[in-house]
Amino acid sequence: MAGGIWISLYSKAEIHIYINDHTHGLGDVFFRLITNLGDGLFVGLIALLFLLFNIGKGLQLAISGIIAGVLTQVLKRTLFSDWERPKKFFEGVHQLYLVPGVNNYSGHTFPSGHSASAFALYFSIAIFVRNKTLKFLLFILASLVAFSRIYLSQHFLNDVYAGSILGVLAALSSWLFLTRSKPFAGANWMQKSLLLKKPGSI
Repeated sequence: MAGGIWISLYSKAEIHIYINDHTHGLGDVFFRLITNLGDGLFVGLIALLFLLFNIGKGLQLAISGIIAGVLTQVLKRTLFSDWERPKKFFEGVHQLYLVPGVNNYSGHTFPSGHSASAFALYFSIAIFVRNKTLKFLLFILASLVAFSRIYLSQHFLNDVYAGSILGVLAALSSWLFLTRSKPFAGANWMQKSLLLKKPGSI
């Protein structure tokens, strides 16, 4: 909701310049690291780890990640193929501060793939856990990954906002598919582990 209010009140350029003008050395290090938690390879690794201990949970993460990844790539390369990333968008107009060591891309900005992957992953895990504090921390983690894409000038707020929504929808779609359709819904093998003889849980 907060992101939607910002987007409705200010242009993506205004929002990005404001954030870009408030960077810090510690933020550079922090967001360079945390942005990797939304990388497709990382999401795949976590899905594989879950799969080894609980097939159902692993499938949830894998399917939601695939849905989020496919949707973002299709949108990037079809309907929004000509939308520019901040580096290209501000070229010759405004001098952005670019975090050292970050390879800033020029095109295919909308929607943000890292944001979609992060929300698909952490929202899916939030479905599993019962502790409300942990659920909230997972939301914060996903939000930090999404914000890192703006901080690093890889995306605009509009991009990560759309990516975040796609990620949540991907997680919900995956969960509904696995819990409402055969041969997945209620199947005993969904609770089994690929490593352990007894049903595994995480």
